[in-house]
Amino acid sequence: MRHCRLIAAGLVCGSLALTASAVNAPPSTAVPLSPATNAAADLRAVLQATPNPAQGMRLFEICADCHGRDGGGDASGWPPAIAGQHARVIAKELIDFRAGLRWYDPMQRIAGSHVLHTTQDIADVAAYVGGLPPSTAAGLGGGRWLEQGGRLYARRCLWCHGGQGEGSDERFVPRVAGQQYEYLLRQLQDVLEGRRPNMRAPHLRLLESTDSEDLAGLAGYMSRLRRPEGQALGTSIYCCRAPRAPTT
Repeated sequence: MRHCRLIAAGLVCGSLALTASAVNAPPSTAVPLSPATNAAADLRAVLQATPNPAQGMRLFEICADCHGRDGGGDASGWPPAIAGQHARVIAKELIDFRAGLRWYDPMQRIAGSHVLHTTQDIADVAAYVGGLPPSTAAGLGGGRWLEQGGRLYARRCLWCHGGQGEGSDERFVPRVAGQQYEYLLRQLQDVLEGRRPNMRAPHLRLLESTDSEDLAGLAGYMSRLRRPEGQALGTSIYCCRAPRAPTT
């Protein structure tokens, strides 16, 4: 399987400053994606679109090459689990890849004009991925330092990502519950080492005093969290109004 990283599944909550130009952008459901400098306007246009999951399923065919037809990813963590991730999170991370606010060449090509040509395309595929049942076969890692990882999560992550790692579609906070251990660990390391430019300074401050055991325990703990029974899947919540700025 080709190695790809995506979204967000991204690990921790990404952020995008929503500028006045984004807030005032005219509604559109199928406009060409803008240059990278207009990422905020693109995000607003995506959120204003009425998603078509059936078209999203067709667009997902190329994603399935790496992430699997069920969106469950791979235990190596290079293609993370994306099934059931919040649709607004998926949309934002695709925009960030296109704009160079996240780095990984295969994903930057897919999110760019090679595959996803319009804001409608991003809305469609995000809605489809968000509606897939979350995977239950995540790579869990070796299970070391889980207790300290749980304590670290409770002190520094729970307030944003939630007690069950459920995240928030409305606030652009990724669901981290059940994500592949290796992907989670790699994203934590990328934040600390400056390889996630769409992560704002508070994330770095939350992690800068951690050591390798903390990170391994935190990744292992999050990979073992599970969606509570009865909780809705990450279906799209689009609306024709200015989106809230993603939580840091």
